Amino acid sequence: MAAQSPWRLRRYGVHPGARRPGRCAARRSRARGMRLTEANDTARRRDLEIIGEFPALPASPEKPAVVRQATVFRIYPNKAQEEALRQWAGAGRWFWNKCVEINQQLYVYEGRFAFHGELSALLPEMKAAEILAWLKEPPAIHLVDVSRRFDKALRDFLDDRQAVRAGRKTAAKAKDFPKFKSKRDRDVSIYLPGSALKLIRRQAAAPDKARGWVELPGMDETQVWTRVKRQGRIEEKRVNVRRAIRVRGGRWPEGTIRSATIKREGGAWFLSVQFDGPPPKKIERPSLPAPADKPVHPDPTANNGPAVDPNAGPETAAVGYDAGLKNLLIGSDGSWKPVGWNLRKAEKKLKREQRAASRRTQRRLEMEKREGRKLPKSSGERKAHARVAATHRQVRRRRSDLLHQTSHRATAKAGIVCVEDLNVAGMARNKHLAKSVADAGLGEVQRQLEYKSRWRGRHFVKLDRFDASTQTCSGCGHRLEGETKLSLFDRRWTCPSCGEAHDRDENASLNVLRWGLHKLIRRGTSEVTPGKSGALAAGPNPSGKRRKGKGLRRTRSRREAANSARGTGNVGASQDLVSRELLQ
Repeated sequence: MAAQSPWRLRRYGVHPGARRPGRCAARRSRARGMRLTEANDTARRRDLEIIGEFPALPASPEKPAVVRQATVFRIYPNKAQEEALRQWAGAGRWFWNKCVEINQQLYVYEGRFAFHGELSALLPEMKAAEILAWLKEPPAIHLVDVSRRFDKALRDFLDDRQAVRAGRKTAAKAKDFPKFKSKRDRDVSIYLPGSALKLIRRQAAAPDKARGWVELPGMDETQVWTRVKRQGRIEEKRVNVRRAIRVRGGRWPEGTIRSATIKREGGAWFLSVQFDGPPPKKIERPSLPAPADKPVHPDPTANNGPAVDPNAGPETAAVGYDAGLKNLLIGSDGSWKPVGWNLRKAEKKLKREQRAASRRTQRRLEMEKREGRKLPKSSGERKAHARVAATHRQVRRRRSDLLHQTSHRATAKAGIVCVEDLNVAGMARNKHLAKSVADAGLGEVQRQLEYKSRWRGRHFVKLDRFDASTQTCSGCGHRLEGETKLSLFDRRWTCPSCGEAHDRDENASLNVLRWGLHKLIRRGTSEVTPGKSGALAAGPNPSGKRRKGKGLRRTRSRREAANSARGTGNVGASQDLVSRELLQ
């Protein structure tokens, strides 16, 4: 028989030289699918048996009427509006660099630092100076927020330095002193208060789509420099900016807008709006009929059931979920959701685009070295780096969409959601699993499960990360120890005590369900009631006695730091010094 060509073998997903799959392989594949279905049915029965062991489960908590939410819009500013946003971001970057410079000089001359209260008090004097009159153009709260963020960065640096001296943290993990920001930095953000933001919704838009405009504060008064070519000469003139900016998003905010942040990512501008409103409701989207020549086929890999209404009651009393790198969530009811692997699917495209951008950058560096002067980036180099950033943004959005769909389904169908805490940071330090852990989004899906359970009036139980859910038999409770422990390659095992065959992930999800229900019931007993337990008490001192010594000194130091941050500390003596250093 003639040998198969390599390209024909690759059609079947095998390496050249490997055996072509035949009928036996197809039969084995069908048998695996049948065993998987039977395992799901068995897991569903075991799930109901475990729930039946707890006849008196606590009632569902009350669903909150108002929750803190956020929605993201894509905004489309014109050239003049984009130039104004760049000027606002540039003013914030200049003030950040000035805060770094002031603190460096204060530490050299006085041995102390200036915090938010002292730094924000300098803004009126800065704007009054003629040379700094351009600081009046951006919203005032934006510059105040810059000083607040610098205050947090400085305090984190001081806390980490104290932790290093006490031996609680290594110097490699400690944060550094706030650094100067460059115009080429990618983190461009503008903070705005909710009262200064006005969203105008387009009435002709569909009910499930957010279309409209946003009015920013002071945009009418902002003037930008624009180059105009007249009679062969390039002249610069200042023009007023049109106020309204077109926006597009997925969900229109309903409620009181608290704040907004404008960010720039890879050449695109986004508006993130934080608001207080009712939990999201189900939106009925009209379904388009499929063409006759292209029937709709169900996805065989998505065994998560039909879409559910989050406002309706739960379908089942409780579900335990085990997270993994092959399947994102494995439910005790037999459902599973595979990992999207969005980054690995885009690796080939990213490699090609990054190599193209690197070639253009290397070509420019060689020309700089040959000519002995610095050259600006060409339009081709900027476009190449913009394509790389756009691909990364697409990967992030696809991963976020998958995680939101998974957490939506998981919290809407169960009255009690039980998960196991994971050391995601420790898993990411494994050089063999780091990329897979980051691509799966294990930490983000647990965060979404927690707050969505609270939004929909569900109980959320998180088990300790050291509970051996994988090494324990869900039937008899036997725990594997020593040499009998399972490795990462053992996907199926048989209990040596009762002889029951287990799937690794399904067995872990059943244990998570049983242990989670035990933990939920113990919450209401007199042994671990938050009001009587010192470990779970709301306050740090449940006995009511006044603490002495080290704790009192720590409280006093925190109070003095808070007064300094509000500008009520020792700021009068050095206010003139800071002003003189600023205006020199």
